[in-house]
Amino acid sequence: MIVDEDISGFQPSTALSMRAYAPPLAFSRGHHIPPKIWQILLPRPGSSDGPRDAEALSDTPSWLVQNPDYGYTLIGEREADYFVDRHFSADARMQGAWRAVKSPGVKFDLLRYLLLFIEGGVYTDTDTEALKPVDAWIPAQYRHRAKVVIGVEFDRPEGGAWADAPRGLRFCQWTIAAAPGHPLFAKMAYYTVAALEGIADERQTALGDPELSSLDVTTASSPASWTDVVLEELRLMDSNVTDATYFSGPRSIEPSLVGDILVLPIDGFGMGQPHSNSTNDGSIPNTALLRHKFRG
Repeated sequence: MIVDEDISGFQPSTALSMRAYAPPLAFSRGHHIPPKIWQILLPRPGSSDGPRDAEALSDTPSWLVQNPDYGYTLIGEREADYFVDRHFSADARMQGAWRAVKSPGVKFDLLRYLLLFIEGGVYTDTDTEALKPVDAWIPAQYRHRAKVVIGVEFDRPEGGAWADAPRGLRFCQWTIAAAPGHPLFAKMAYYTVAALEGIADERQTALGDPELSSLDVTTASSPASWTDVVLEELRLMDSNVTDATYFSGPRSIEPSLVGDILVLPIDGFGMGQPHSNSTNDGSIPNTALLRHKFRG
């Protein structure tokens, strides 16, 4: 269920966030996605501030090699706090949620939405390997219109661990590309905050006090809730999009543009999976833009 959330109060304290979409200068690359790559490395509960395992970033060089003219930023805990302080100093609700929440999963999720709303570019998890440059992600016929690029996580898988999946098709969040200022990310950020507030109210605790279960995280910020919010945005642009399976069948073969949101087929961001007609025979299909390695 979608949280009915008014985002009119979403007022980051920077003029950058007030731009509705990427400025015309973004077209110096032939598309609206700014040349920025973002990854996040936040500490896990109980972890020390000591040296980290370099293996966690073993796939990062692929993003640099494939995108030599793109800026790259690895966001850690201090920079994450600074980013929220800098851009949301006038937004007590967002500040309060960010400071209160303890779940690293929710923080990872919320931060990626805020980064893409303010800065735009490409967010990608550290366990993804770039296979093609970002400049090649958007088909030529869509480059003047596409301002968000998303991929499919699964598409009507049957049996096994997927038997109880709550949605027939789900969009992934391990990689997302966007122009800055797109309302989708403001809506998703506030959806997350509203869900956290709802959990706290239900349990009669302060925001951040309740231990969040995996179901709570799913409700607040995971690919399931991301899928719901994306669908709401897509429906505003095209009433024919009744549910996520709109992108199954014939539309699962080629990229689909709805309004200014480009939905890639399963192999775009999700090749190598043993379901959903994902290519999983050891080959790399031409439509594959990256490989997700599911390292957690």
